[in-house]
Amino acid sequence: MKKSKEIKKQLLEILAVVIAAILFRSCVYELYYIPSESMLPNLIIGDRIVINKYTYGISKYSFPLSPPLFNGRILDFNSPQRGDVIVFEKGPMIYIKRLIGLPGDRIQVLDGKLYINGDVVPKKYNGKFTNKNQSSKEYIHSLPNKKDYTVLDDGDTILDYTGEYIVPEDHYFFMGDNMDHSNDSRNPKGISYVKLENILGRAEYILYSSEYPVYDPIKFVENFRTDRLLKKIK
Repeated sequence: MKKSKEIKKQLLEILAVVIAAILFRSCVYELYYIPSESMLPNLIIGDRIVINKYTYGISKYSFPLSPPLFNGRILDFNSPQRGDVIVFEKGPMIYIKRLIGLPGDRIQVLDGKLYINGDVVPKKYNGKFTNKNQSSKEYIHSLPNKKDYTVLDDGDTILDYTGEYIVPEDHYFFMGDNMDHSNDSRNPKGISYVKLENILGRAEYILYSSEYPVYDPIKFVENFRTDRLLKKIK
């Protein structure tokens, strides 16, 4: 009888630890791996970033497998701000992009220039960017809320000319910083507009970065990027 009680106690302790871990991952912080170059030059493949899950409150998408616990968001004391780098779920995929358009905004790209509500977003040339896959011009964008960030532009591409997007209520418009190499809200048949409840959280900082996973320890250490350790995401 005593042994049975001990086993029950241990199982309850294990269950409590599992539940605590799920709640922490769902409601507080979570790690996310950068799998593509759509957020260059600010985020690169191999960055492991920390997401703040409670900044905008939580929704069913905050939890593993998105259980239908409730609709909308709860504990949403803060709203997403223009320029925030945000992780969200759309369909079966998880994306990371920069928030450009708020509900009611009019967004358009013409001749490579970003327009918000009819006003062009100022951009300043910031030199050349080159890696093994791409050679582009780098610019600094200055959003209306004084948020500055760097983008890449390859020149004249199909993504440099769009129609005008009007962001619906309770939705947001996202773009990748690598402007000519990003599947984002400019694609009406892809990501398009993103509902508030689909937002998982705000990207806060890069925990560490390596092109190789930790289960390949030699290559992981050889390719560890010390300059990106605990780097704040702007």
